[in-house]
Amino acid sequence: MAQNIQNQIFELILNRFPKKSDAVEELSQLFSIGKDAIYRRMRGESVLTPDELQKLAVKFNISLDALAFENKNSVFFTFNSFSQKINSFEDYLSGILQSLDMTLRLPNVKILYASSEIPVFYYCYFPELMTFKLYVWAKTIWSLGYLENRPFNFEIINPQARQMIEDALKKYNALPSVELWSLNIMDNTLNQIEYVLSSGTFENGNDALKLCDKLLDLARHMRLIAETGKKFGLKSNPQDATVPFELYHNEMVYTNNTILVKSPSYNAVFTTFENPNFLTSTDPRLCEHTDKWFTKVVHKSALITSTGEKNRNMFFNRLEKKVLSTRQRIEMLMTE
Repeated sequence: MAQNIQNQIFELILNRFPKKSDAVEELSQLFSIGKDAIYRRMRGESVLTPDELQKLAVKFNISLDALAFENKNSVFFTFNSFSQKINSFEDYLSGILQSLDMTLRLPNVKILYASSEIPVFYYCYFPELMTFKLYVWAKTIWSLGYLENRPFNFEIINPQARQMIEDALKKYNALPSVELWSLNIMDNTLNQIEYVLSSGTFENGNDALKLCDKLLDLARHMRLIAETGKKFGLKSNPQDATVPFELYHNEMVYTNNTILVKSPSYNAVFTTFENPNFLTSTDPRLCEHTDKWFTKVVHKSALITSTGEKNRNMFFNRLEKKVLSTRQRIEMLMTE
């Protein structure tokens, strides 16, 4: 049984690298041993020690329980908040970048993304929006002490974090994705803007209006992406875009943020828990179940991208009206 588990572990690890030699190089550094010793472990001539098993499980996010137990009613998850406590914006952004880097290494990878609000990567188009979301999470979820009594302004983010936001967007835009949105996708952020304003937590109340304007800009850019069916940046030429993007609209299905990373060599499900924290599972049964769920829902959803012009205009027009309605309420609050 131990030998079988060892084989499964190395199979999972090798699937995450384009070449076997790349995996051997990284494992050699992880264990601080020679490459020959790594090859002996891969061939089963040497048995992994408990310490080595622990290092592999942590490094490559492998559930040893899932390999050891075959209870069909059990699915094993990892929780990012356990492995990395968030003490700064950079901590959170670093975790996102690591996940994106791992995903980009996978062959023929595709992202299936069902979201109850704007997928976090799209806030990165406008650093002002991402800064606001990070501020809200820092105050409500991460309890970052240095922001406890600090009002919001756009200067709370440093250049390093701003660069990480730009990098995250570039990496996500390099990944083909199929996404499922609803008309409530902006509600959470709009409600947060109103709440922060009414609680007097904006240093400058006009920043609430600016955030609404950026949400409008985001909706208009996403309309262009949906029309093209390709991902591209704000300053990019849509005609040069090559990465496929499919968007569907469904009001009958409510779900938390669920992402399926789908590749011939590796599959994983990410689902939010205490948003923006998330649970991750590589359980093959759950991945297959999630894939089938996406297929079923997409077939019953309205296509927004490319040929779905009527659905696309209806969808984004209503999104923009929601933002404009909130903006009007904010203007009234500011004049009272």
